[in-house]
Amino acid sequence: MSSLVIQSFCGFFFLIAIAVAFSENRKHINWKLIITAFILQNVLFLLIKYVPAVNAVLQFLSAGLLKFMDYANEGAGFVFGSLVDMKKNGFVFALVVVPTIIFFGSVISLLYFFGIMQRMILMLAFVLRKTIKLSGVESMIVIADIFLGQSEGPMVIGPYVSKMTRSELACAFVAGLANLSGSTLGIYLSFLGGGDRAQEMIFAQSLLTATFMNAASAIVFAKIVFPETEYDKIMDAKHIKLGGVTSESAIDAIMHGAFTGVKIGVAICAALMAVIPLVHAIDGILLWFGDIININTWVQTMSNKAFDGLSLEFIFGLIFRFFAFFMGVSWSESLQIGSLLGQKVAINEFIAYMNLAKMQEAHLLSANSVFIATFALASFSNFSSIGISMGAFSALAPGRQSDLASMGFKALFAAILAGFMTATVAGFWHNVIG
Repeated sequence: MSSLVIQSFCGFFFLIAIAVAFSENRKHINWKLIITAFILQNVLFLLIKYVPAVNAVLQFLSAGLLKFMDYANEGAGFVFGSLVDMKKNGFVFALVVVPTIIFFGSVISLLYFFGIMQRMILMLAFVLRKTIKLSGVESMIVIADIFLGQSEGPMVIGPYVSKMTRSELACAFVAGLANLSGSTLGIYLSFLGGGDRAQEMIFAQSLLTATFMNAASAIVFAKIVFPETEYDKIMDAKHIKLGGVTSESAIDAIMHGAFTGVKIGVAICAALMAVIPLVHAIDGILLWFGDIININTWVQTMSNKAFDGLSLEFIFGLIFRFFAFFMGVSWSESLQIGSLLGQKVAINEFIAYMNLAKMQEAHLLSANSVFIATFALASFSNFSSIGISMGAFSALAPGRQSDLASMGFKALFAAILAGFMTATVAGFWHNVIG
């Protein structure tokens, strides 16, 4: 058994132990539910990765995702002309990413109008409810977040948010933070694929796999940190109906999805334009301070010149390298992966994926580390996302604001651990089977 396999195996207990330490009520942790959800997470990875029939379905979905990106580029090309030609002008974030979000938003909204999305959510929620024994409202929101994301997912359970138990509300909160949305997957492929279709296909499969695994992982950590204690208040699943945004026509649905995509795209661009300069400014100050105290040379030496000196990325690396190590990353590369994990948590996953692409291009990471990092970064679990999720739930049930505020940082913590567990499971089986 290789050392990387042992690391990942120990990582399971490492992450669970941390979650238990921060549990609100250790005596009420439902270990049967936890173990079932953890087993489901492992089974999902094995089925998707190694069972030919299931893997063929994933490849079909991945190819479809890439094809949808091509369609989005057609729309962007019509509006912006040759400016979106990456071979000619390089990667222009706003002209490549925002059109993708707009198009995906329209498609998802259209699927919702025709009832296709609802049927998928109800079917998968039924499976989740029967296998893990989640409540009806929890199973719906966990599945809805896979497709709709943290901002629109809560709408499917809108009428029931005010009646949810604290544990149910926390599970919904954690699920939104621990996952991605369909509209953002194409963005990360733009970073990671580098225009190489074969590479984009590989990353598409990893991201889609991580999306489904994160749903199970979110349940594990939500139910450890926020155990259910109010079983008498749980609503009967038979009386819960799926909600969401209603449109008067197909055109109305398309426009609603497009306008929502515009809002999300502009918000992402604004956040990046605000955060990236701030990060560079802080790095400049830290590098200057590192020169004064003569620490920059030491940083270069101990990181094999992966870092030029004292920086936020280096500090993040020191903090999170142990988590990277327990995911199955070699110690020599754990500093770089730890840095990416820290960037995702403190800033957002967009910057982390962009820097992962740069590290990959510079050949600073092994294929194993890139594989694990792709899974580890696949979630919305960062500080700014707390506000987005709280806003979504508060709009549906203003009376639950105090509950949401009291669980905000713990929910983020649980979501971070959930994403790390997904990467640990992927790293374990990747190194066991290959």
